[in-house]
Amino acid sequence: MKVPRSRRRGKSRIFRVNSFRAVAKARLINSEDSMNAKIVGFLHDLYRTVPLMELKFENGEKAFLPSFTGAYEGQLITYMKSDSVKDGSILRLKDMPPGTNVYNIELRPNDGGKMVRSGGGSAKIMEVNADRVTVALPSTHIISLDPNCRAIVGRVANGGRVEKPFYKAGNVYHMIRARGRYWPMNAAVAMNAYEHKFGGKRRSTQHKSKSVSRHASPGAKVGTIAPKRTGIR
Repeated sequence: MKVPRSRRRGKSRIFRVNSFRAVAKARLINSEDSMNAKIVGFLHDLYRTVPLMELKFENGEKAFLPSFTGAYEGQLITYMKSDSVKDGSILRLKDMPPGTNVYNIELRPNDGGKMVRSGGGSAKIMEVNADRVTVALPSTHIISLDPNCRAIVGRVANGGRVEKPFYKAGNVYHMIRARGRYWPMNAAVAMNAYEHKFGGKRRSTQHKSKSVSRHASPGAKVGTIAPKRTGIR
């Protein structure tokens, strides 16, 4: 039988994201000095769902970061100034009051920002303690972080991108292709018998087990892995 599509993907040989398309690395600078930064321009990046704002700091350094809602060219934002908490401000989590919306959050101090970077996203600070800060992510998952981790105040720009219709299938193709995803995807029951274990019969009829051993190879761990029971309760 032909190797099913899901097992081919499990071997991680194809369908990779083309990260080389990114026009710049979007990371915070590693400086502890309090200063201002100016937005000198914006960049469109095919690899991201949000435009990048180009920042020029008072010490001469430059950085590219995801834009926040309401950002404009020539705007001044504050960096590491605990007395200024407004959209665009870059601060440590311990310097922000509970209820503040933040994005581009660091997992560890000075890693540049790892979480909540896609268009329209934002997290919320729930609780600030001396040793840990509790943050609620857009997925409703709650995590605890080091108080010295930095983040940007506000919400990521381009939140309305999902409201615009694609109009034609070609636009969907190019959008999904840029993210390394497999598309279009046929239903397994619509395939021939040699292409998939669910194929070869009338559509929407599948009677073969999806159970797989816990000790199966990585490419074969597809379906229900070591289930205690199957079927309708």
